[in-house]
Amino acid sequence: MEKLMKIDRRIIYIIGVCVVVFTMLYPIGLPVKISDLARQTYAAVENLPDGSLVIISPMYDAGAMGELHPMFTVFFYHAAKRGYKIVVVNTSWVQGPQLVHPIAEEIAKEFGLVYGEDWINLGSKPGGSVFLQAAVTDLWGAALTDYTNRPIASFPIMNRVPKITAEFVNACLVLDCGTPGAPTWLTYVNEPENIPLIVGEIQMSVPENMPYVASGQYKGMIAGSRGCAEYELLVGRPGKAIKAQDTMSSIALLITLFIVLGNIGYLTTKKK
Repeated sequence: MEKLMKIDRRIIYIIGVCVVVFTMLYPIGLPVKISDLARQTYAAVENLPDGSLVIISPMYDAGAMGELHPMFTVFFYHAAKRGYKIVVVNTSWVQGPQLVHPIAEEIAKEFGLVYGEDWINLGSKPGGSVFLQAAVTDLWGAALTDYTNRPIASFPIMNRVPKITAEFVNACLVLDCGTPGAPTWLTYVNEPENIPLIVGEIQMSVPENMPYVASGQYKGMIAGSRGCAEYELLVGRPGKAIKAQDTMSSIALLITLFIVLGNIGYLTTKKK
């Protein structure tokens, strides 16, 4: 026990790294309890009318990919699975649509969705709240072109959504890591137009956004990586968030084991 108490801390770090790498490569499948919030969020998307049109807005850049990429994936997958029309667009976060486009293409191919007919990526538009206010009145005039700089008037799907109002849009799914973000959409689009808003937030932003969920202003929220893992289970597509839960749970168990051993060692050597 005395030798264990004097173990080189670098060995502990190496053990931790090995656990992380192993669980990422070979997920253990540790149980994940699904929260009421995850079920509420899933139901908010699942229960939209058949043939709905949804906007998915990736309001983030490369720094938030770790948490928000899996959320975009599961939102886009769920919408595609339900047969919804999908419009990807954001404002000010230039990298967002570029980062998610390959994910959208892969899922679209899986479900046989045709670009320009079943889904479209309008890219990132400058202006923040100014763009959103303009899009409520005239999305065509506010956006002008798609992700590839082609006129949006040339795409059949855009005939369904000339402006972002409840008449044409059934829900907005906004993923954000800063400002402008979901509260901006809430203020300038969703509340004025009475369009359901469902969000995905990085873990550190969850507490400040929970009041919006409690008040009913957000119809649902994916709360960090753990919330995304729960959503993946509900939609039937385990992905990166589930793998991350295995890693985090394994590290937590390892740290707990070290704490227990440390206390046992302290108690058994205390008299000496």
